[in-house]
Amino acid sequence: MLKTLITAVLGLAALAANAQNGFTLNGKLSGNHEGQKVMLTYRADDKAVKDSAIVKNGGFLLKGKVADAVKAQLTLKELGEDKSPMTMEKMLAQDAQEFFLENKDITVTGSTIRTALIKGGAAQADYLLLNSQLKPLQDKMKPLSAKMQQYSKEKNDKAKDELFPQLRAIRVEMNKVEDAFIQQHQDSYVTLDLLNGRSGVIDVEKIGPAYNALSPRMKASSQGKKLGERLKVATKTDIGKPALNFVQNNTEGKPVSLASLKGKYVLLDFWASWCGPCRAENPNVVKAYKKFKDKNFEIIAVSLDDKKEAWIKAIETDGLPWIHVSDLQGWKNAVAGMYDVKAVPQNFLIGPDGVILAKNLRGEELDKRLSELIKN
Repeated sequence: MLKTLITAVLGLAALAANAQNGFTLNGKLSGNHEGQKVMLTYRADDKAVKDSAIVKNGGFLLKGKVADAVKAQLTLKELGEDKSPMTMEKMLAQDAQEFFLENKDITVTGSTIRTALIKGGAAQADYLLLNSQLKPLQDKMKPLSAKMQQYSKEKNDKAKDELFPQLRAIRVEMNKVEDAFIQQHQDSYVTLDLLNGRSGVIDVEKIGPAYNALSPRMKASSQGKKLGERLKVATKTDIGKPALNFVQNNTEGKPVSLASLKGKYVLLDFWASWCGPCRAENPNVVKAYKKFKDKNFEIIAVSLDDKKEAWIKAIETDGLPWIHVSDLQGWKNAVAGMYDVKAVPQNFLIGPDGVILAKNLRGEELDKRLSELIKN
């Protein structure tokens, strides 16, 4: 009897412990949202996770478990699915809010999701603090952003160009606020999220010291480990380091190696047919290629396409007469992985000795740098 009682008590204790290991998200909305759907979305192990609940008597409840605190989003939707394409206007009009989800009791209270107060967990407390510090600058930016959207609809490029300096100045001030937060909160998932947000293209000199200053707990988290691994790769492909050799097939299915171009100045260019900024940059690259192609200069372009037809068509349409390679694996392209390419366009200028001389030269910068290097 005693043994059975002890077993039961231990079982209840285990259940209680397991319950504490998960999150409970309890919402209470004062507006008229009866029957609407609340969507919870976040990413775990690079996969999208979705859950939902229906608002009943003004409330909703969601439960689950996350490995680490993670940025998530709550969105309130009508029960009927809207199958029309997502537009910028629709995205901005969504009744949604981002927050940090961790295995705690979390409360959501307000008249809408957008304006609700979301509380629960240390990460969300940090996020609320950062948002309170950024709010005065965000309030300055909102009317300017609204004007920018208006001018875009009107195709008033002159007015848009005049707004950019004001928006950039506010963004600089926001960066300063975030920088101070990063320095003061080195054991925060919010700091780790800020660093990840700045790491689409890793600047080793900026990201490296900030990552090294993180607490052991942050470095040991899932996102911390991934950023650490990316930083190692970025360090290997930084300016002054030997370019990593690779072999991929060209448009005819024949293998081409980077090493075969040693002795020349080489632009290693990452792009894709579906990448608007890449296609917009191509005329500048064509101009530089025509100017220097007979002066010991070559381009090898690695495409992040997954459809050969689209890749070939873009090469022909944009008139790109240099070397093209791809494994047609999209974002899983092996060379992109070697060079930690998480955003395109990106490029690396490599010297005749195979050492990386510069990164991400845009517009006239490529022509200017090649003019400095190639004198005759």
